Amino acid sequence: MYCRGAAAVILTYDVTNWQSLAELENRFLSLTDTANTDCIFAIVGNKADLTDTLAQGPDTESEQGDKPQSVVMCPTPPATPLQHKQVSREDAVALYGRVLRYKGLEEKACLPAERMCFETSAKTGYNVDVLFETLFDLVLPSILKKRSEGESSTVDLEMPMEVKRTKAGCCA
Repeated sequence: MYCRGAAAVILTYDVTNWQSLAELENRFLSLTDTANTDCIFAIVGNKADLTDTLAQGPDTESEQGDKPQSVVMCPTPPATPLQHKQVSREDAVALYGRVLRYKGLEEKACLPAERMCFETSAKTGYNVDVLFETLFDLVLPSILKKRSEGESSTVDLEMPMEVKRTKAGCCA
């Protein structure tokens, strides 16, 4: 029900909590059963700002000197001490492979794990744009192809549907 007709699914875990990755696979993977057969899966480790100084926010100066970087980020408090990262990128890549096997897909025929595993920070905005731009670029061709083939993924509430009636006058 949650993923019915989905063109992309974002499976998110906490990089500072190994249990969140295990629960993601054990509890939530089956929810993807109703997604489209050509659905794209992204594995996303969130809270990267807690483990990576690059994810804590933009630098105020670039390599060119005093010229500020033009990066739009969410406002954040001063950097906090780093926590231990419990889930590595290799763990996320391994989960991506298990997701593909669960879905009955061949890894060779799918997008490479290196392209579909991300580490983000919802707090600072780190890599969030990259994640959604990547998914948009991957999903858009599929949507356009379906549209050109006359396959609609939306319901037009203005268009009346033909209703079959039985002899008693009820809907079939």
